[in-house]
Amino acid sequence: MDWSEVVRKAAILAEKTGYITFDQLNELMPSTEAEPEDIEAILTALSERGIWIEEE
Repeated sequence: MDWSEVVRKAAILAEKTGYITFDQLNELMPSTEAEPEDIEAILTALSERGIWIEEE
């Protein structure tokens, strides 16, 4: 699956803070379609854009 839309939306959410929360990321991802390698690819793409994932 192409997760670029999830990464794009996460980047928009992180514009002000430089990070998104796990809850925000979970809301962006359709959980029924996410495989472990998909999640890893999303995390890598976010990291490459300087976006970190934080706890609440």
